[in-house]
Amino acid sequence: MIRGFLAAGLWMALTTAAAAQPDPIIELKSRRAPSDEEPRGAMFISPMGEPFRGHGGLAAWLAGADADHDGGVTLAEFRADALRFFKLLDVNGDGVLDAFEIQAYERERAPEIGGLALEDSLRGDQREGRGGGRRGAEPRGPSAGREGAARYSLINAPQPVSSADEDWNGRVTMAEWTHTATRRFGTLDKAQTGRLTLGGLQAPPPTRKKR
Repeated sequence: MIRGFLAAGLWMALTTAAAAQPDPIIELKSRRAPSDEEPRGAMFISPMGEPFRGHGGLAAWLAGADADHDGGVTLAEFRADALRFFKLLDVNGDGVLDAFEIQAYERERAPEIGGLALEDSLRGDQREGRGGGRRGAEPRGPSAGREGAARYSLINAPQPVSSADEDWNGRVTMAEWTHTATRRFGTLDKAQTGRLTLGGLQAPPPTRKKR
């Protein structure tokens, strides 16, 4: 009888301990990078590559860039915000983003876009106005097969920092950065109003087909 109670107690203790252990499959799933099936709202990367984590990233970026708080971001404000971020990336303050600073951006600021090889970041030549495509033609909105930062951004540029390197010398100058900011503003300002607003940049909700 006593042995039976002891055996039953031991079995219950082992069962409780096993239940308390985290499921390795669930734990792995919670740590993995977001997939195409998961909501994109939890991560936003600004047109110039600045990451915003958490829901409302687009609104947070626009509010920060909107210097006069009038509800819209002008080209001047867009450039100023781009310059602010450039200076954050330009650790040594020499006015150029070199390979080490670009790698630091990928490794420390936006690791979610990791795994990009140089050919991946240059694969969309037409998207960044290179090759045979129209200069400045960077499409917006959801796009199948998007890579890197493009999955979280309004601009289809897998690596928004290194793709500002217009002469392909592995360095991004302040002039190249400013020119890229101007081009990307024009891409986003489809209505040519001279202002970017939250309502104008947000994609409309998907419509459901009527049965």
